[in-house]
Amino acid sequence: MRRPSDRAVVQALLLAACFLILARPERLWSSIPPRLPPDVVAPVFEPVADPVVPPLSEILADRAEDGLLRAAGARRVAGKVGRGENLASLLGAAGVPAREVLAFAKALKPALDPRRIRPGDDYEVWVGPGGRIVRFEYRRSPLEVYRAEAIPAGGWRAWRVDVPVDRRETSLVGRVDGSLYEAFLGAGADVDLVMAFVELFSWDVDFTRETREGDEFRVIYERLWVGDELVGNGRILAAQYRGRSGTHTAVYYRSKRTEGYFDPDGGSVRKSFLRSPLRFTRISSRFSLRRRHPILKVVRPHRGVDYAAPRGTPVWSVADGVVKFAGWKGSAGKVVIVRHSRGYETYYNHLSRFARGVRRGTRVRQGQVIGYVGSTGLATGPHLDFRVKKSGRWVNPLTERYPAGDPVPRAELEAYRAWAARWVERLQALSPRMEVAREARP
Repeated sequence: MRRPSDRAVVQALLLAACFLILARPERLWSSIPPRLPPDVVAPVFEPVADPVVPPLSEILADRAEDGLLRAAGARRVAGKVGRGENLASLLGAAGVPAREVLAFAKALKPALDPRRIRPGDDYEVWVGPGGRIVRFEYRRSPLEVYRAEAIPAGGWRAWRVDVPVDRRETSLVGRVDGSLYEAFLGAGADVDLVMAFVELFSWDVDFTRETREGDEFRVIYERLWVGDELVGNGRILAAQYRGRSGTHTAVYYRSKRTEGYFDPDGGSVRKSFLRSPLRFTRISSRFSLRRRHPILKVVRPHRGVDYAAPRGTPVWSVADGVVKFAGWKGSAGKVVIVRHSRGYETYYNHLSRFARGVRRGTRVRQGQVIGYVGSTGLATGPHLDFRVKKSGRWVNPLTERYPAGDPVPRAELEAYRAWAARWVERLQALSPRMEVAREARP
């Protein structure tokens, strides 16, 4: 049987493109909905929308596109990236010549760096006559998809796919009977929501010491769906915790001048510094002027806090600032030092590696990942040695009274308080007897 030429393959692709435009014209102008509206986000009181189901025309278009590729002599190879595999090995196993692999990797790099291909991710490649790559798709998660297609002029066009995300408002309410963690899970939450809630109120409530049986929590938050698949949580919109230390309320608010979480009066819930630079499992060593070093076996000051966490755990900057140093620093191993306002500097020691783009002079935002937990330098195991300097002197990160975050601007305060009152009213309407979530489910 005579195999189609490259020109025939390209013509078939053009026919497929025309069909797709007719079947799905929205592809010409569709884009992912903005994560944030241009001004204040209005409360949503409407019923939650039904699950997003692909229209029949879209399903037929996908099948027709695959059929045209097969008719043009292309074959499909798909699977998961295995341990030790990379782009070259995947494409080589699919019958793509080495020269084609090198050219394709160069075309793909602006959208997806081939070095970022990792085990467990899904891929699909259509290979035409002569080992020509006709189409390639790489799926890291339902929200992170990359695609490349051959173009008639030669070469490929690569891009990150705009995945339509449906944000559905959900509510959760519960009462502590044991631990806060167990109470959240018992009410139907996942671990990510527990961590987000604890992080939100961590400056006002010490959940490791102050949680008591009978404490109540209420949360209104977003869940993210792609089609009929739940892919994770969005932001918390409003939350409240009633416990031993009082009632604490946080409302998300965004305007052209500010963004963040504030209490009903407009004060910032979050301080200018985050309470911790990572999600840790435990504190393995605290700030001390006399600590026996676990390796050197001598008593000397430990001017930081050691957070035990698995290797590779993301480490973020606790405040806005500029990277003063990123490199190797003797027994501290790989270190990032960030300079902040008001005379503060923060140190992140024993990192396994630095986040992409983090180097001296880089400006970083609060919560931005700057490195990953490791055990470089003198370390018995993976952990983060976190230190803080104020005006040149070491201070205890756990007891330092950091400056408060900026409140709602005075010009917006009256409007904000009215806005927050509506969210507080909605939180109060949630009954502790409810188990969860007023959310339409697919």
